[in-house]
Amino acid sequence: MPLMPTTSVIVRCRDKQNTIEATFAALRRQSVGVQIVVVDSGSRDGTLDIARRWCDELVQLEPERFSYGRALNVGAEAAAGSVLFALSAHCAPASTEWVERSLAHYADSSVAATSGYAVPPLGARPGELVLQDHARLRADPFCGMSNHASSWRRDVWERFAFDEQLEACEDREWSWRVTAAGYVIAMDPALQVVSRHRVADGPRAYFERNVREARGVAAFAPRHYGVPDAIAEWWHTSPPAGRSRTQLLLSPWHVTALAAKWWGSRCARKSIA
Repeated sequence: MPLMPTTSVIVRCRDKQNTIEATFAALRRQSVGVQIVVVDSGSRDGTLDIARRWCDELVQLEPERFSYGRALNVGAEAAAGSVLFALSAHCAPASTEWVERSLAHYADSSVAATSGYAVPPLGARPGELVLQDHARLRADPFCGMSNHASSWRRDVWERFAFDEQLEACEDREWSWRVTAAGYVIAMDPALQVVSRHRVADGPRAYFERNVREARGVAAFAPRHYGVPDAIAEWWHTSPPAGRSRTQLLLSPWHVTALAAKWWGSRCARKSIA
């Protein structure tokens, strides 16, 4: 039986005292032991005190130097694992086999990273394992690996570090380069970790977040996301498990996300022009 890869989980945080302990507890319950590496970018509440009780390595990043990509690169440099995970401080895997199931995908040498999904990628059936290659990513650059809960091979990261300049979507941009090199991303719905922070601050914040992500995607993906794309995605997207097609079509969050993707892409295109 092959040895289990050494595993590190990078938790990025800032002022997350209300959620981060549940995240740490979920990691310590995993069926595979992990090194917990915390990258904090200027917490002023009790986050650091909690982190010191639970983590194996604590890295403090100056707030003015923070970007999503830089925090992950700094965490990866401090980590010891041959497989590295990213987990947001407000995300706690429900399954005790979340890490173990992710690691199993690396038996396929073409898999560079793993992630879950709630809404199936375009053309996929609900519950289907999707090996996302570059063609799939070009067809839908918004759908793919999400660093709120993901993993990747250290040796691939050493070749392809995360972009530290992007304001958002460092995960999608990384996937773009990695799949162009011939790797695939294992998109496994069983690896999805519930993340409610995207809607916790209300519709306006949700819209603005999706606009930032659309601008981030536009920085590397050549295909413009227009009104026909938004309409097609609204109509053809498969509902996540437990929701009907009608519920998805009428969801204000779904419509808001599509409108924001169109607007962010449009703004990015105008700024380039």
